[in-house]
This record gives sequence, structure tokens and C-alpha cells, in this order.
Amino acid sequence: MDENGLHEQLRQLQTKMVGGEQALHKPLLLLWLFGRYLDERSSATTFEAAEAPLTDLIDQFSLRKVSAAEPFWELERTLWTPLTADGSAIAETPRSAKWLRDNGARGSLRDEVVNVLDQPHGVFAAADVLYEYFPRNYVGRLRSAVRLVPPVFLRPAALKREAPTTATTKLPRTPRSKNREVPLKYERSVRRAVFDWLEGLTAQNGGPIPFAQLANFIYDGTRIPVLNPQSGIHKPAKLGSALSIKTVYRRPNEERPYEDELDESGRILRYKYRGEDPLHSDNVALRTAMELKLPLFWLKGVDPHANYEAHFPLWLTAERPEQHLFEVSFDGPPND
Repeated sequence: MDENGLHEQLRQLQTKMVGGEQALHKPLLLLWLFGRYLDERSSATTFEAAEAPLTDLIDQFSLRKVSAAEPFWELERTLWTPLTADGSAIAETPRSAKWLRDNGARGSLRDEVVNVLDQPHGVFAAADVLYEYFPRNYVGRLRSAVRLVPPVFLRPAALKREAPTTATTKLPRTPRSKNREVPLKYERSVRRAVFDWLEGLTAQNGGPIPFAQLANFIYDGTRIPVLNPQSGIHKPAKLGSALSIKTVYRRPNEERPYEDELDESGRILRYKYRGEDPLHSDNVALRTAMELKLPLFWLKGVDPHANYEAHFPLWLTAERPEQHLFEVSFDGPPND
């Protein structure tokens, strides 16, 4: 499936008519899933985790109300795979919310969908197609509600419809062998400027910073993205190692795909790899920052409205490959 193929499927969702109006439960489930994928590095969810936020979205944005259970078992199987706790497929026949809860229902976006979302700007372009189902005056609030507010550098000209991304048009990856070619003086200077900027934003907001404000960092006349909306780990193209890590907000008792956590002392953060491959470029970027003893900042989500606490400076002090994580200290870099 390419980008055009996904967009065509999104435009052809079979939406239910209730009293002459569309029940927009399927687009809302997909938008919630896209926002979750963007923030949390996971294309899967349980019904238990999805029920409350999806019910809220249906109440706010669907002209006709249906149960959150309906999109979970009705959504087209070319986009979505719902299963019971034992791995059995859930048929496209009516299932109540109680049945889904009792059977441990879970689901995930299909790999071919995720592959399109992973393309440059892919998740925002797919979301734009889904917004076509809604009245224009809903879209701004809806973007915020599903945590899909594009960074400033992706609005709106960069999201114009373009030819599908192909293997020859994807952005090139920075070779790992060049990670150390960025002068350390520049790396440190950028980081000091970022920390001063974050301190100002925290003061300006009286605490947590809205996600949308975190895309506006300018250094020496050049914008440098300080986080990646599609990953918890970010290495700007102009730097040789990771600059930021992110942990999204989750409601109490809601499962988290990456268990980033503080140790008993509250001074060491255990931050999970991207996946389990130690040679994934994100994990290499963190390892390089650790080797060079360069500080990072950590964004911690504090509410469902995409507000983040900024903690800085932090240093990577140890890698635990067997646990697929790094240890991050608030107390300074490790001694030689």
C-alpha cells in the first residue's frame, strides 16, 4: 500500500447513517490511533485503553452518537486488526462494550498502514484526509483533541498534496559514521541555547509547555527541530547525537508501550530503546550522546492535552542492552 492507496481507503470508510446523519466513529478511531502512534511509538491498543478517550471524541465531534465499541469491531480490516486476548479474530458482527472488555479485546493498525504513516509527513497527510469527514469549524479543536497538531515547520505549505514518496524520494539518513563530525563546541552551544529557551517557555507558561510551542526553536538564524513528533528520541540533522527524549502522558492504569520510569531514588530515568535493535539509528544517537557526555532534555507528558514538563540538563550514564534501555541521570555525566 502506498500513500495514495491509504488515502483512498480512508476516503471510502463505510460510515453508518443514523437519522440521516453520519456517525463518524471510524474516522475518530483512526485519528485517535494516529495521534497515539505519533506520541507513543505504538500502533496497537486495547479496547479498555481506547474506550474512554474514544467516547469523549464521539460525544464532541460525531453528529450522531454510537458506542465506542462499534468502530473497534467495525473498522475495515484492510486498515485494522482486532483480536481477543487469546489472539482470536473478532468478527464484523455486533459486539457490546462489555463483550470487548470481558474478552480482552485489542487491535492494531496493519503494518502496511504504519509504513505509510512512517513516511515524511505521512501521519499528518493521512489525518488531513480524515478531517474531510468533519465540518470545517471542527478541525482545529479536533486536531488538538487527538494530539495531531503539526509542528510549525509542517504547516500548511509543507503538507500540500505531492507525488507519493518513493524509495528514491525519501529523505536520506545521516550515515552513522559521520555522527562525530559535528564539532563538540557547536553541539554544546546549541544545547545551552535550547535549555535557555526551554527555561523561558516554562516561565512563560507558568509550568508545562504546550506541544505546539516546541517547534519554534531558532539558533543563529536557523530553525532546528528539537523533537520528532513521530519518535520519542530525536537527533536533529544538524547535530551528531540525540538532543531530546520524550515520554507521553498516559491515564492512571492505562498500559504504556514503553515503560520509561524513574528509579527508587527519583534521580535515574530508565529510558527504553526504540524497539529492541541496539543499532537502530535512534538508539545509536543516544549512545553517541552518552559517549560524548552531551546533555539532553526530557519531555514528560503531564495531561491528555499534549502539555509537557521539560527536564534538563540530563545525561545518559549507562546502557542496559539486556533490558533494551539507557539510564539517564539528573546529576551529571559519568566520571571517566
